[in-house]
Amino acid sequence: MAASDEVTRGMLGDVRVLDLAEGGAGSLAAAILGDYGAEVLKVVARDPRREPTDALPAWLVRNRSKTLVHADASAAADRAEIGRLADSADVVVVDTLDRLTAFGVDADSLGTRRPVVLTPPYLPDGAPWSGDGESAELLSAIFGLSAYQASYPGSPVDAVYPYLVQAHGVWTATCVVAALVEYRYTGLGQLLTVSGFNAAAVFGDPVITRPDDEPDPDRGIGPEGLNPMYTRYQAADGEWVFVGGLGPKFSNLVVDIVGLRELLDDPRIGGRIERLWHIDNSRWVMKAFQERFATRPAAEWVELLERSDVPCVQLAHREEWFRSEQMKAMDQRINLFDPVLGGIHMTGAVVDSVTVPAAVSATSGAITVADARWHVTPGSPATARPAADGGQGPLAGYRAAVSGSYVAGPYVGRLLAELGVDVIKVEPLVGDPWRMQGFSLNRGYRSIAIDLSGQDGKQALGRVLTSCDVVVDNFRLGVTKRLGMSHEDLAEDRKDIVTVSVTAYGERGPLAHKPGYDVVIQAAAGMMLAQGGDDEPVPYSVPPNDMTTGVCGTLASVLGIYHRAMTGEGQHLSTSLATTSVFLQSADLVEYTDRPAGRWGGRDFAGPGPTDRFYPVRDGYVRLQTAVLEPDKWRAAGIDLDDTALRSDPVTEISRVLASCTRESAVAKLTAAGVPAAPARRASEVATDPGLHARHLLGTFTALDGRRFVTNDRLADFARTTVDTYFMAPGLGEHSVELLAESGATAEETETLIRSGVVIDGSPIDITYLPPYR
Repeated sequence: MAASDEVTRGMLGDVRVLDLAEGGAGSLAAAILGDYGAEVLKVVARDPRREPTDALPAWLVRNRSKTLVHADASAAADRAEIGRLADSADVVVVDTLDRLTAFGVDADSLGTRRPVVLTPPYLPDGAPWSGDGESAELLSAIFGLSAYQASYPGSPVDAVYPYLVQAHGVWTATCVVAALVEYRYTGLGQLLTVSGFNAAAVFGDPVITRPDDEPDPDRGIGPEGLNPMYTRYQAADGEWVFVGGLGPKFSNLVVDIVGLRELLDDPRIGGRIERLWHIDNSRWVMKAFQERFATRPAAEWVELLERSDVPCVQLAHREEWFRSEQMKAMDQRINLFDPVLGGIHMTGAVVDSVTVPAAVSATSGAITVADARWHVTPGSPATARPAADGGQGPLAGYRAAVSGSYVAGPYVGRLLAELGVDVIKVEPLVGDPWRMQGFSLNRGYRSIAIDLSGQDGKQALGRVLTSCDVVVDNFRLGVTKRLGMSHEDLAEDRKDIVTVSVTAYGERGPLAHKPGYDVVIQAAAGMMLAQGGDDEPVPYSVPPNDMTTGVCGTLASVLGIYHRAMTGEGQHLSTSLATTSVFLQSADLVEYTDRPAGRWGGRDFAGPGPTDRFYPVRDGYVRLQTAVLEPDKWRAAGIDLDDTALRSDPVTEISRVLASCTRESAVAKLTAAGVPAAPARRASEVATDPGLHARHLLGTFTALDGRRFVTNDRLADFARTTVDTYFMAPGLGEHSVELLAESGATAEETETLIRSGVVIDGSPIDITYLPPYR
């Protein structure tokens, strides 16, 4: 092995990371690198464990697997020591360049020698709210995510968890590992910027992807959504059941199990099952379903549905999920010793590897910066770098194949393409059933449509897969073996293959065999109950587990690539919706003595407090967020608060003074008062923002019928190795012929496969826009 023996510490065991980040996203990214063996030195002015606040649980998660280093940016000796550490690190993580400047580090010079990672809260040149601080809530408002959430009045809804910070952290970690692969081969550094807007675009792809002339959908549909077979119902015992009847097969099964087949005879439905969730019918149909569910206890409904293999679950609280046998079997509830707090429990690593497992540790006790030293030795690649052949991106020259459908699995390929990987979508002859609804998740792929029920198809695909460095699936357990695509099968032809499985419940534990969708996991993991608070449970309209699991699957892929580059070894890795469900709630699942209460939402949740919530204005809503309300500053900015009314009922008083403002004037006045605030924008406003298009954060393309579509564009900025291609989604089997030819098949062999119906020779996709289904 050419790399240092320190690689045995983990997949990133030869990597040195200097973490200067003060915000959550950069800190979390560095912690994830530390989970996989990187040596991470975290520079702080003080140890927050010594004076605990409500922010401590999140800090513990975001700074685990690190050595804590005390440093004072105002002290010349400390600045010199930070310069020494930065100059010998492999990666330096900061929120913005100002942090490097504060320590006297020249970012441009450093960036030519190693990856320097920036995680600005909104865009590289600052945030549009006062103070420029990191805020998942303000980012969600200005990006359109809050307004996209279904509610009763159609008002924007605050997510009870800071999903965007979590997504920002794991996507940044993914991009860092990709940059490290390229850095190990070339020795060249670069500035890598993963902004808050990038993270919002990764997480909120379903919000942004739309025709540019499409009106905003009605979100005043209630939190239960539109699909009666894909929502939650209260059973006879007062407990709630989530029914995951998505797609024709499961939808029909649910209708029959509940005993409402006669609904299809109603003239408003006309025998078409998809009319059951049409906005004109959804409410009365759902009422009929609710009446049926109220006739049996929740456990009976779950038993009936599970007999037909319909994804379903009885809703639970997050603590029940975290302490369940499934989480223990998946190593997602781990016991650590913190040198200050003592014994703590927290969530595990987001990617599982049996061969080179993660090793999560608590944050160390603090040392002085003068005592800080690196203990790992950077390694050298043990394998040759693949030929890029003119490709772009830090991972140009690598190839991956993805077999999967719906959201999480296919999204892995879209994100790998963003990093320069040549990505192949392997589809059955009927295609991915979500390829139209989720076409944006499939951009950047080439598609081969092939029948794997017989040996001809398996052999033809086997030749294609032999050329791949990574093979990703999101099948249920046992399917890859049946198709001849298990890690063991693929390793017979390519011993260094990296395989990644993206599942619902992981690859071990009592639930591993079960099917599941994002919202089923939301229900099982306590996310719905936390969002609904003391009111009814609330499913999240943008699928947080799906979107973030796609990122985690991408992280698994690049970790496998890095480890193979350094050791020559392939391996199997996995992640799951269940893993993501605790990752997204991780700060509220940390357990230690005297920890503060976790977050809790409510009906049409506007925010947790009077100065941390949405308020209606004349033309919409604004989101403000401040810990301290200073009435004199508000009045100086033209907001005439009444002190007596403010003390009596702050929400009513703030509502009164903002009601006559426009969004623009309200944000301007609040900003003048030093209050961070942002408008609650709708998806159409974000999608047509010319400034975002000019920065290539958003892009447009013309479909075959001439309609213009908006999607996200660049999801990260690599100063030297950024991909500048605008990705398109493939048609079913559009690239079958060229992929078979690349695998060595002759024209005659390919023609035989097409004539016999084993392979489809397809054409470009003809997109039909499908509006939100929940």
